[in-house]
Amino acid sequence: MWVEAGTTAELAKARKKVVRVGEDDVVVWWHDGAPYAFANVCIHKGRELVGGVILNGRLVCPGHQWAYELGTGYCRERDRCQPVFPVRVEGDIVYVGGGADGDVHLPDEVDRSGAPADA
Repeated sequence: MWVEAGTTAELAKARKKVVRVGEDDVVVWWHDGAPYAFANVCIHKGRELVGGVILNGRLVCPGHQWAYELGTGYCRERDRCQPVFPVRVEGDIVYVGGGADGDVHLPDEVDRSGAPADA
């Protein structure tokens, strides 16, 4: 299932938006010209990630500052992953996937070295 999150212009202006994908509340963040989608409830203490900030390419939870990498949801300090959702842009519309044809992504392998992904 793919759900429309809004236009690229809307997300660029708002920077973040919560959408419902099946049974999940998903926060879609716009950062450096691209969308990223996370389960809105932090795996640590259940805080809403829509209240967080993006810092150094990571989404920082407003509760206890767990920081999740944008592409993978990986928190290297805790060696845990926040669920992320697939996103796609068609024209100027951003879609978030979940369910039968857009499963939630929990990475099997992540770079645990702490080095930037492009290094």
